[in-house]
Amino acid sequence: MRSPARRSPPSDAELHARLAARIEALEDRVRQLEVRVRGAAVAGRARVPGPVRQKLAAPRTGNRPRPRCPGCTLELPAGRKGTACVWCGFQFDAVRSRKRKG
Repeated sequence: MRSPARRSPPSDAELHARLAARIEALEDRVRQLEVRVRGAAVAGRARVPGPVRQKLAAPRTGNRPRPRCPGCTLELPAGRKGTACVWCGFQFDAVRSRKRKG
């Protein structure tokens, strides 16, 4: 009985292309989840029973996306940007800053 034929390992270019496609898909899923969580937080804030507030903070509807860490692609918190990502510790001075698309 013969053993099944083994495939040759994929080339570096093919492997890189497959990994890049998976990373892009994961980044899209993270963005979609962030939008969903942000929407749920806004909806939950509006439904909280209790004393009526005079002014509610308007949900953020700006066209400009929040800055993201180039290391982990998570949104950076509001406020002053430090030298490293608060989530993964990526050093921002390791890469050049990109111009925004606009």
